[in-house]
Amino acid sequence: MSTLAPAHARPDTTGLLMAHAALRGEFARLAEACRAPGAEALRAGIAAHVALMLDLLYHHQEAEEDVLLPMLSGAAPHLRPGLAALAAQRAGLAVPVARVRVGLTGPLEQLARPLAQLAEAVRTYLDAQEELCLDAIRTLLPLSAWERFDEARRWRVPPAVRSRAAGVVRSYGSPEQLARVRATGSRLPDLAVVRALRSFQALRDLRPSSLTLPAHHRRMRRVYGHLDAAGADR
Repeated sequence: MSTLAPAHARPDTTGLLMAHAALRGEFARLAEACRAPGAEALRAGIAAHVALMLDLLYHHQEAEEDVLLPMLSGAAPHLRPGLAALAAQRAGLAVPVARVRVGLTGPLEQLARPLAQLAEAVRTYLDAQEELCLDAIRTLLPLSAWERFDEARRWRVPPAVRSRAAGVVRSYGSPEQLARVRATGSRLPDLAVVRALRSFQALRDLRPSSLTLPAHHRRMRRVYGHLDAAGADR
């Protein structure tokens, strides 16, 4: 946590937006993976990745609900009606999450629909949250409060899955976002990601898809390998 930030320093939401992009994107991509031919052969990898993303959604929401949104309510009282509406919308995610958990026990083809429904619900919620909260976070929330949330968001992810979570989040960062993370130390789920980013050279010349760790690529082949193969056959 920074203790020497200048008085005018404001929260940097880069890591938050990357996490939101990963939550939006992965549930939709998992729905596509479950529909595609060859999915059952990758059932173990797909099921493990669904479980990971459900855990990340839970821990991310927990940190927002327990830390970020109460602080934002205090800093921006005019947002309280909107924050109450967001809380109801967030509670509503429990239904599609439960349907996905039940769907994991059946054929993957039948899991595609609950995953698509969850992806849409997550997208709608995060869109509403960003529209309501981002400007207030950047202009009204003290940097010290933001850093408390950033710490909570990172440390609530269980240590056993932090590297996997970091790989997923990182894969959704643009070169500019990853450069920002590297320059500022904006926290992703694991500090190892920041150290890894510092080792890249000519960052602006690299494609986003090339910025993920090799271990992440290997894990994703066990989840989406049949999609890549189908695309190569076209």
